[in-house]
Parts: sequence; C-alpha cells; structure tokens
Amino acid sequence: MRKKTVLFLIIFTVARQFILTGALAAVVDKIVVVVNDLVITQREVAQHLYPYYEQYSKEYTGRRLESKMLEAEDEIMEDLIDDKLILSDAKRQGIEVNFRQIEERIEQVQKNFATEEEFREALARQNISLSELRQKIKNDIMKQASIREALGYNVSITPIDVRAYYDKNIADFTKPARSRVINTLIKKEKAGRPKEEARFLIERIKELLMDGQDFEELVKEYSEGPHAAEGGQLGLVERGQMREELDTAIFALGEGDVSDIVESPLGYHIFKVTEVIPEETIDFESVKDEVEELIYRERVDKQMKKWLKELRKNAYISVK
Repeated sequence: MRKKTVLFLIIFTVARQFILTGALAAVVDKIVVVVNDLVITQREVAQHLYPYYEQYSKEYTGRRLESKMLEAEDEIMEDLIDDKLILSDAKRQGIEVNFRQIEERIEQVQKNFATEEEFREALARQNISLSELRQKIKNDIMKQASIREALGYNVSITPIDVRAYYDKNIADFTKPARSRVINTLIKKEKAGRPKEEARFLIERIKELLMDGQDFEELVKEYSEGPHAAEGGQLGLVERGQMREELDTAIFALGEGDVSDIVESPLGYHIFKVTEVIPEETIDFESVKDEVEELIYRERVDKQMKKWLKELRKNAYISVK
C-alpha cells in the first residue's frame, strides 16, 4: 500500500507541475511499470492524469481531491497496462505498419485544423512532438489489428438473437408517458409575508380558475415559480421526473385538466396539463439495427475482457 501511495504522490506531483508550468516535457521519463517487453513511464501516466486533476481540482479539495485522484490513477494504470498488453501481443504476432498508413492518419487529424501552424500549436499545447504522434498512431494501428485478429471474426449474431434481446429488454425501447404541463407556484417562505398568507393566496387562485379565468394569465400575475413570465410552461414532463407528490398529481390529470392544490416543501402548486403523450414502445423494425449493434458491443466487450485476462495471466507485469 505504501509503495502504491508513494508512486501516486510522485505522479500526482508531476501532473500538477504540468498544469502549473506546462513543463511535462522536461520531466525525467522514469519507468513505473514493466509489461512484458514494454514500459509505462511516469510522464506517460502524468499525461493521462493531469486532465483529471484539472477537472477534480475545481470540485474537490484536500483529502477528497486526493481520494478522487487515487481512483483516477488506478483507472489510468489499469488502462495503460491493458494498452501495453495489446501492443505487446501485436509485436509478438509481427504486425507491421507502413509509413503511408501513418501519414494518412496524420492527414486526417490535420484536416481538423485550418493551417499547419494551428496543428503544430495544438501538438505543443499537449506536449507531444510530431514524432511522438507518429509513434502513437503506429501503436494504435498495431493494437487495432491485434484486436481484430483476436476478436473480429468471432462474433456471430442471428436474427433470433436480435429479436430475443429486444423482447427481453423491451423497457429500454419504451418511451415513458409524458405530459405538457403549466405550473403556478406560491412559495411557503417569502420575506415580509406570513406563512398562512401563502395558503390563502393559492386558494384564491384556485377560486379564480374555477370561475373560468385563464390559467396562464393567472400564472403571470401571481406565480412565484421560475417560469412565471412564460405563463408557467414546464414543457414535457416524464413520469418519475418530479417529486413523488407532484408526479402523482400531474399524471392523474387528463388533457385540459387542472389539479387541486398540491403541497411540496417549496410551496403550493396548481398544475394544468395541456397535452398527454402516452407511453410508447418503439417497434422492432425501427430499432433492430441498433439492437444488433448493442449485442455486438456487449459480446465484443465480454470477449475483450476474457482475452485481456488471458494476456495478463501469461504476461510479466512489474510495478516499480
């Protein structure tokens, strides 16, 4: 545990140094993990770790930040080890990449930039040289070829499989009931107003509605909700999206119905439903290609995990 903590602190410091100074290129490339004939360096881990720090340091501090960064480091290290295992397997197979393949990939990347200068500047910001990018692309092509060799031809999906998956997971292809809702709200707590006045006010609004006055006009005049200026329009609300007491009231209403007064911790509500869209199941023909893709991904993921487990079982992995 101590060895792991010390390693994390070293990498954490390097990542933080990069964020503060942009000096990652100057960091000594100390080896932190050996995977077969390949290595993972301190700089490599820091490159992957610093975006996490950049994000988490805005949300967390102290022990909580350290805990989140330790979690990120664990995830990164596992991913990098898997990465090296696949690359090592590609080398074992003798997979080769020609110069033209690499240059075609670089040309594709360059198309995302207006000029050559912008492309070079983007590399500089990420502390990656053009030669490092070429090596990364070469490695990626080799890994993709290794994965295809191991998994690409072993996924068989029949029409029966697709239909069975759809039927078993029908809830995933069902759109929940929705209602278009207008809301008026009188808050329980408002500076300079007694609590009992809030209840009196919402009851007065209810009386005016029963007398036939326009709901949206009353909302604009009386409501203290965030959408009052727009007539209290909440848009389409899905079942289960609101607090339970509000959800129950809304989905008991038909099109054009107005609710009784509903109390919540925030205040007193009256709802009007202007449109009801019932639960809808997407038909099989419309999603069968999507279902087949889902099955393919699940099966490939399962095979990938099994393959990586075998690679690990037969690999030499040493944390320095």
